[in-house]
Amino acid sequence: MKLTKGIIAISILLSAIGCAELKTILDQNLGLSNEEIVAGLKEALNIGLDKSVTSASTVNGYLKNEAIMLILPQEVKSLQQEINAGSVSLLNGAVKVSYKKMLDTYVSVNPNLNSDPFDELVIAMNRGAEQAAKKAVPIFGEAISTMSFSDALGILKGGEQSATDYFYTKTKANLQSAFRPEIKQALNNTHATEIYGSVADFVNYEYEVNYLINSYTIKTRDYLKSEKLPATLDGYATDKAIDGLFYLIGNEEKKIRANPMDYTSAIIKKVFSSDEAQGN
Repeated sequence: MKLTKGIIAISILLSAIGCAELKTILDQNLGLSNEEIVAGLKEALNIGLDKSVTSASTVNGYLKNEAIMLILPQEVKSLQQEINAGSVSLLNGAVKVSYKKMLDTYVSVNPNLNSDPFDELVIAMNRGAEQAAKKAVPIFGEAISTMSFSDALGILKGGEQSATDYFYTKTKANLQSAFRPEIKQALNNTHATEIYGSVADFVNYEYEVNYLINSYTIKTRDYLKSEKLPATLDGYATDKAIDGLFYLIGNEEKKIRANPMDYTSAIIKKVFSSDEAQGN
């Protein structure tokens, strides 16, 4: 008798709430499926990618953002510091010429340079990264769409940018190979490649100095002690440009996790407002 009454009560409840409402209740009680979690994580990464590319590809998107700005490679930075601080002495100190003076003379006769070549190089590298960022969406997007998750629930329950960190670990090596041609072309377009070549060539510069009635040749390679420079900037610039985009994607993931209801995507709202994502 009690069982019959229970069945009647459930039947009345089903009739009252309707199929759609019942599905919502069941979904809430059953939690998220693995497929939903994966879809939510990928959607978060795609949103982060779109916003990151929009930000990074604008003028000064890299250059004026200290968090992602491309700085000089360490070998080039060391050369810059040595040039700014060092000098060459001849004839027991009777003749002293600073590297900076030699560099200024070198710049004045070099058609690829207009001012401080190290400052020019930083600007050109960042302009290249900004230009290449426009091509990042299909390359990064393909990596996101084909990426598998070994522990989607664990990533969802993880830290503020655990999905971005997982994406970085799983795909960076492949992204470097795919993105490098775009960076190389962009560095050519912004003349960063030419400028870098001129910086490297200064190591072999021969500077003429006159003293009394004699002329002396200073070969910079005989005096500069900085380590050998990389053959090209391509690998370095690709690595740093990718790191910058991942930094921005991670920041967007943090925003999504903090306020999922601010986004229009239904799967973002469902996945990131869930008990699993909120740690309940």
